[in-house]
Amino acid sequence: MLGLTGGYCAGKSEVAAILSGLGWTCIDVDALGHRALEYNLPAVVRLLGPDAQRPDGLPDRRAIGQLVFSDKALLRQFEALVHPAMFALTDEAIKAAGGEQDGKVCLDAAILYRLPQAARCRTILEVRAPLLVRLRRGMARDGLGPLRILQRILSQRSLQPARKACKARIIPVSNAGGRQELVRIIETLARQTF
Repeated sequence: MLGLTGGYCAGKSEVAAILSGLGWTCIDVDALGHRALEYNLPAVVRLLGPDAQRPDGLPDRRAIGQLVFSDKALLRQFEALVHPAMFALTDEAIKAAGGEQDGKVCLDAAILYRLPQAARCRTILEVRAPLLVRLRRGMARDGLGPLRILQRILSQRSLQPARKACKARIIPVSNAGGRQELVRIIETLARQTF
């Protein structure tokens, strides 16, 4: 099984799209996390308050993010509610994709190193991009200001201890150029590495 991760606005989703075009089944763990959040919304609202839920009954992920990413203790409590369901959904998705040994299965997750499934990845692609590129992408994609983007980037530093414990072969993938360059890099890696 292949792992795919990268920091905020580094280009992880673009690499997943390229891998999908090469015949890989990419499991979007971030999307599974959204489903896990919906399943556990009543408990999340009890923890975070009514601002965690939109008027239509769905989670307000932006409000939740503002609350939990500004308070490490609250983030740990939130993750304790949502992550077990996300881990279970991830295992189901791996099984539905044919299992980690039976084909081209890619586990695509921003928090890959904190997933128990990361230990089953033989190789991990870690997408990287220069800070200024990430700032531009964050402003364009999410409409955030530079300070909020830097806060998101810094919040991901907590993944580093888990990264160091990972036994998989980690391959850095530079996403500093355009899409054609990224396609060339991934196609070359796919032929030569995994």
